[in-house]
Amino acid sequence: MRASVKLFNYKIYLKEFLTIFFCYFFFEQSLSWIFTQNAQLNNVTVKGISIGIFAYILTQIKELKTSEKLFVGIFTVLIIKLISESLLQYRSVFVHFQIFYVIFPVVYTIFIKHILRKWQANILEFAAGFYLLIYFVFMALFGHDFSFSLNETANTTGPFSGDTRVLHAQSVYMMIIPFLWYLNKFITTKKGGDFFLFLLCFVIILIHNHRSVWSSAIFAVLIYFMVLIRNSKSSMGGVTTFFAIIISLTLFSLTIVSSVAPEILGNFADRFSEILNPGKEGSTGGFRLEQAAIYMAYILEKPFFGWGFEGFELDNPYVDWWESGTGHHFHHGYIEILFYHGIVGLLLKYSFLVYILYKAFSKKLNKESIILVPFCISGFLFSFNYTLPLVFWGHVGMCLYYLEKLPLYYYVEESDELILKED
Repeated sequence: MRASVKLFNYKIYLKEFLTIFFCYFFFEQSLSWIFTQNAQLNNVTVKGISIGIFAYILTQIKELKTSEKLFVGIFTVLIIKLISESLLQYRSVFVHFQIFYVIFPVVYTIFIKHILRKWQANILEFAAGFYLLIYFVFMALFGHDFSFSLNETANTTGPFSGDTRVLHAQSVYMMIIPFLWYLNKFITTKKGGDFFLFLLCFVIILIHNHRSVWSSAIFAVLIYFMVLIRNSKSSMGGVTTFFAIIISLTLFSLTIVSSVAPEILGNFADRFSEILNPGKEGSTGGFRLEQAAIYMAYILEKPFFGWGFEGFELDNPYVDWWESGTGHHFHHGYIEILFYHGIVGLLLKYSFLVYILYKAFSKKLNKESIILVPFCISGFLFSFNYTLPLVFWGHVGMCLYYLEKLPLYYYVEESDELILKED
C-alpha cells in the first residue's frame, strides 16, 4: 500500500504530495520563508528546482501534447540562444539567471499541467485551504508590526512588503483563490461556514491595503459572476442570496465604522481613489507609468528578442535605489518581459492567459474552472502593477489542467451538478 497524506479533505499519495509541495507550493514566498528565513537560500533553491523542472520536462517530451511540445521547443531554442550568447560574451554558461527566471514560467506552466494530468490530481480545494493556513502561520510568526499606517520597515526581502502591511502584494494577491473558492461554495451550498471563510478572505485582502490586489480582486469577481451565470443559470438563487447578505452587511458595517472610526473610511477612500487615478503625482501608480515610459524607448530599440544579458547590465535609467548587478526591479510585468525577451517572449509567456480569456466565454466550464479562470484573467490587470510571481503560473497550469477536462463533464442546467455528459 502506498503511503498517503490527507489535508483539507483531500487525500494524496506521499510521492505526489512531496512533488507538489516542493515544486509548486514551496514557490509561494510566504511558505518558503517560514522554513528558511533566508532570501539567498530560497533563491538558490528555486534556481535548482527550476533547472530540474526544465530537465524533467525535456525527458517527458513524448508524453506532452502537440501544443505543449511546441511551447517547450520554442523555449528550448531561446535558452540555447541565451547560453550561446553567455558563453561567447561572458565566458559563463548562464551569466544572469534572472533572465532565465523571467521566461521560465512558460515551461513551469506546462510542468504543473502535466503532473496534475498524469496523476489526475484534484487539488484546488487543497490550494484554497493551504493559502488560508499559510497566511495565519506567517502573520503569527512575522506580522507583529502590522498596522494601517503604511510606515516603512527595514524588511523588504522575501515576501515582505517593506512597510507595516507586512506581506508583499504578490503574496496577498494569491488570497483571491480561497476568496473565490469559498464564494463559490457559499453560492452553491448556502452554508454559513463557507460564507464566514469567504468573508475572512475578503477582510484579509482589504486590510493589507494593496490597491493592486483590490483592483485585481474586483476584476476577478466580475469575471467570476459572468462565467458562473453563463454556465449555470440555476445558480441565480445562490447569487441573489449572496448579494442580499452582502448589501445588508455592508450597510451595517459602514454605519458602525463611520460612527466609531470615521478616519478609517477616509483612509480607504483615499487609497481607492488612486486606483481610478493611477497617474496621481507622488503615487506608486505614477512611478509605474514613468518607469514604463522610460523603458519603452529601450524596448523599441530591440523589440523582437529584447535586451537579454546586455539589458541586465545596463545602468538603471530611472532610479539608483538598487545595487548594480541586481537587474532593473520592474513594477510592471509586461515591461519586464518585453525588455528582456521582446515580443517573442511576451507572446510566449502570456499566450496561456489569452487562451484562458477565450475559454471564459465557454458555457461548459466545470466548477474548478469557474473559480480559476477569473483568477488567471486577473493576472492581466495585476501585471500592470507588479511582475506575476512564479507560483501564479503554477496556478495557470492548474487552470489549464481543469479546462482540459471539459469535454467529459460540465454543469448541467437542470440539476446544477457536475456529472458525466458527452459533449
